[in-house]
Amino acid sequence: MRILTAAFLFVFAWMASPLLTPGFASAEVYRDVVYNHLTGVGDGNFTMDVYAPEEAEDAPIVIMVHGGAWTFGNKQNAIGIDQADFFTDQGFIYISINYRLAPDHPFPAQIEDLASAIAFVHREAETYGGDPDSIFLMGHSSGAHAVTLVSVDPQYLRAEGLGLDVIRGTVALDGASYNLVRTGEKKGELPRFYRPAFGSKEATWRAASPTLQVMDGRHIPPMLLLYVDRPVSPTRAKELAETLRDNGYMAQAILAKNRSHKSLNKRLGAKGDKIGPMIVEFFREQMG
Repeated sequence: MRILTAAFLFVFAWMASPLLTPGFASAEVYRDVVYNHLTGVGDGNFTMDVYAPEEAEDAPIVIMVHGGAWTFGNKQNAIGIDQADFFTDQGFIYISINYRLAPDHPFPAQIEDLASAIAFVHREAETYGGDPDSIFLMGHSSGAHAVTLVSVDPQYLRAEGLGLDVIRGTVALDGASYNLVRTGEKKGELPRFYRPAFGSKEATWRAASPTLQVMDGRHIPPMLLLYVDRPVSPTRAKELAETLRDNGYMAQAILAKNRSHKSLNKRLGAKGDKIGPMIVEFFREQMG
């Protein structure tokens, strides 16, 4: 009951409270920062753009993971054009990352790269004026899958010498792939959309399903799962949120009204957008 109450209080607080006044006027941009090296793989797969408020000190950090069906997109063309300015204006360091893509690099490459990026940011946070103990994750579509899975399955961060508690909170923007076993069970195979990343083996689908990797006794961070009115996404988000709550974690699945799968990401942080302030409020709740 405590978890459910906290969730409702957050929603009401967001609806009733204005966004806090921005603390910074502009940002410094560090492009193509390399966060990992792998033999035989181009460094371009392991780059991030860092947007840091000027004179930032111990600023909270948002790591954004772009969508693109695990097969396309990058850290610049697959995120909303207002996101970096919006978050840095609110005093956050905003980081958008590249990662390896399928089919050349199927699952779990994307999750391994995200874990590597988190570890790099944790090590180097102070270089950019960030707080290594205030790292938040956000991802859209397939990026929503990545941020939720790395937040519930400790093996990826463990390989980097970290625990799940390095993540203060996770926001997923309209993911539909939280339970791939359920997605593939009717026909015995995944829709073609998923196959380049996850193949044909149910064991892989299970390992890649955030909902099926939730267990109690872990330091799973609070999650805000936003979904739009489209097939599959609402059901999967609600199922993941319920599974997290059933295991003692804080999670909310909330409809992003008047948004499509694409506009939820593209309009995030734009003038008049209500989703960006909601996310900032969620992040600040975890810092309180």
